[in-house]
Amino acid sequence: MNWDSILNAYPAQTEAILGIKALHELTERVLSNVAIPELEAPLKGMDDFSAFIPILAPVCSAVWKETAGADPAFDIAEVLASFITGQDPPTVPEADRELTGAVINSIVSRFLHMLREKNLRLVPEALYEGDCPFCGSFAKIGFDAEDERTLACLSCGHTWRFPRLRCPACSNTDHATLGYFDAEGIEGVRVYFCKVCRHYFKVIDTRVRTVTDPETEDALTLELDDLAGKEGFSLPS
Repeated sequence: MNWDSILNAYPAQTEAILGIKALHELTERVLSNVAIPELEAPLKGMDDFSAFIPILAPVCSAVWKETAGADPAFDIAEVLASFITGQDPPTVPEADRELTGAVINSIVSRFLHMLREKNLRLVPEALYEGDCPFCGSFAKIGFDAEDERTLACLSCGHTWRFPRLRCPACSNTDHATLGYFDAEGIEGVRVYFCKVCRHYFKVIDTRVRTVTDPETEDALTLELDDLAGKEGFSLPS
């Protein structure tokens, strides 16, 4: 993440951004002591990820305690399990919900990045689907160059090639039902949408915009997510 760029883009949110930055740095420090396993196959989705709950639960507890200054007043391992498996979460005190979500999101995302980096041998060199070939998450951002489009997984950090005229969510190729729009003041970024499945994703044109990394570009273009939502489109899940 390019934190300076994000701070410059959202000066009114400086305190919140610095808090997120500190949480990311703490997460990376705690996870640096965790042995990242070697896998036999890529993940098929979050169902496969549930196998790592015993590894990540102590990490969640450690990060929570260092951030909040005390142990959580609930079973954070159960909350982590519900987050990963999509089940109804156990009751979390209202005052703890925001921090709980931030801690779990930060840890799961960083662990997925580290897991992919440890198991690069399992990732296909080329894949023309809209979901990530390593972790199964749908791409929410892409990059255009002169001769190709690549999609980027915000969950694990993998990038792969993808056809320009195809919806990543439903594989629709009918140009009459595919479209895009942009926003004044955000140069080199478009929202591509599909009228069939009502999903969208953002595409950065690297020919006209200097880019850093997918996570930073996603954070710098949140206005486009708001516009897409107002037009009735949503991100694939």
